[in-house]
Amino acid sequence: MSESRDMTLATAGRIHIVGAGGAGMSGLAKLLSQLGHAVSGSDLKPSRRLDALGDLGIDTWVGHRPQAVRTVDLVVASSAVPSSDPEVASARDHGVPQWSRPVLLASLTKERSTVGFAGTHGKTTSTALAVTGLQSMGRDPSFLLGGELVTLNTGAHLGAEPPFLLEADEAYGTFRHLHLRGLLVTNIEPDHLDYYGHLAALEEAFALVTNRVDGPVVACLDDAAVQRLAGRSEIIGYGRDAAAKWRIGAVAHGRGSVSFRLSSGTQTHRVTVPRPGVHIARNAAGVLALLGELGYDVADAARGLGEFGGVRRRFEVRASLHGVTIVDDYAHHPTEVAATVSAGRLGGWRRVWAVFQPHRYTRTAELAPSFGAPLAGADEVIVTDVYAAGEAPQPGVTGRLVAEAVAAAGGTVRYVPALGDVPAELTPYLEDGDLVLLLGAGDVNSLVEPIAGAIGGRA
Repeated sequence: MSESRDMTLATAGRIHIVGAGGAGMSGLAKLLSQLGHAVSGSDLKPSRRLDALGDLGIDTWVGHRPQAVRTVDLVVASSAVPSSDPEVASARDHGVPQWSRPVLLASLTKERSTVGFAGTHGKTTSTALAVTGLQSMGRDPSFLLGGELVTLNTGAHLGAEPPFLLEADEAYGTFRHLHLRGLLVTNIEPDHLDYYGHLAALEEAFALVTNRVDGPVVACLDDAAVQRLAGRSEIIGYGRDAAAKWRIGAVAHGRGSVSFRLSSGTQTHRVTVPRPGVHIARNAAGVLALLGELGYDVADAARGLGEFGGVRRRFEVRASLHGVTIVDDYAHHPTEVAATVSAGRLGGWRRVWAVFQPHRYTRTAELAPSFGAPLAGADEVIVTDVYAAGEAPQPGVTGRLVAEAVAAAGGTVRYVPALGDVPAELTPYLEDGDLVLLLGAGDVNSLVEPIAGAIGGRA
């Protein structure tokens, strides 16, 4: 895409969003509308997010309307949208300025004091925790994240005061365009290597971003790559590591919560978050450390985290009937899967079932063996075929690769390629006290209702 660098938001009265049904783009469409722009949006398929934009008065449609974009002031396309897209091509042919999502984010963050939340895992939840912490103190920050806060039913909001809380995504190098006054780095692991090529380039990108931040950078020293980052950037550490300024201790687990002690110097705070898992404790500790370094009252923010309502598709309890609990979780990377299965294990359920839908052929080809041990941590595993996410199939790359890795790691696993066949393969064996984890970034969550219906039908 040819970027129009001389365009400014101030002169863009009418803006069209291509790919407006995506988590990040729908939030941007909402923010732009709240900022006073006349916004329209399109996507290839209908979705709840697209419908929600329509409810806000934003003109949306499914499919392509090339003629509709010829008279707008600016077209913004998702990084996943190709330059051959009919609306993008029409805008180009008619001289309509175009921006990518990173360029739009660069403009937004240049105009307002922005605090970013970065990392391979945990950035969405961490951003949401920061929103909760500040709102609990009576603040009204703006925010944009790649998920929906359950209690607010949105992932974007134009607030009345700074800061702008932003999920700083490393995909497509997006976070390199941001202007930040503070940053949290949760961890750095191999992902998006189709863009970066290798881990060293990804780590270099994180170093570039952290060194540009005009304010505190807090990062989790429990992560090996973050420790390497500490040798290249000035960071403030948090975690269980002895070198951390903000130390996590006395972690305790409940079925749906985690609590811990956070210490820094003479300060000690007992924190409880109503979401399970050690990874949640780390995310919460990082958020509190960053808020503390930015000058906010940590004790007040910590109390606020006790009211955290969670993020959709992040250990979201979707159904509980006849003693069976069904949880929907976005985990699609081995580390995320391990964290979610571990959180389920800590909850005291009788058995943990994991239904995993691999995401993207490129990721499956690269990481299939690494999913074995994390999934084998569940009592029973069902693996489906790959959710393409727009990618073309690769010869020999199917969900069977993941299923074989689970078996090799000692897990009990079945390969059920068709998503629609899963309820029949699963529900006859579910019993009182079981937990079902639906794992993946695709449409594995569409199984909630058929599984729940089948369970109810057995009574």
